[in-house]
Amino acid sequence: MNGAFAETFLRQPGRQRIPEDLLANKAYARLSIVRPLTFIGLMGMGLAPLGATAEVTHGGPPYDTPQAWSAALYAHPVNADGIVYTARHDDTAICHALFDRARDRIEVCESVPELDADWFWRVADLYQVGRAPK
Repeated sequence: MNGAFAETFLRQPGRQRIPEDLLANKAYARLSIVRPLTFIGLMGMGLAPLGATAEVTHGGPPYDTPQAWSAALYAHPVNADGIVYTARHDDTAICHALFDRARDRIEVCESVPELDADWFWRVADLYQVGRAPK
């Protein structure tokens, strides 16, 4: 959950307050894996065999480099369902990005459109981020 939070709400470096409109446009979804998934590791020791560096997932905008890598890995004969990487704004958090071909391998078990809840603000507190004034 921390990786998803970091990738979604910390995209603007230095942001210490979450604007109401950003909060209102996001939701939480819990997924269930219904068939095994295959991921390509874009972190740690998985980088060297690919000829990559952490710059692939940790470079800033524009995202031309990560998008080119994603397209190449999508087309790779291993036919992976996605990539695994560390969050750009919290390199201790592991993230998974799914390619569209993995759609039939997951199910949405729960969808919560309202993030203004105690559990959400506990995660925000870990990153010392609060609510922007209205």
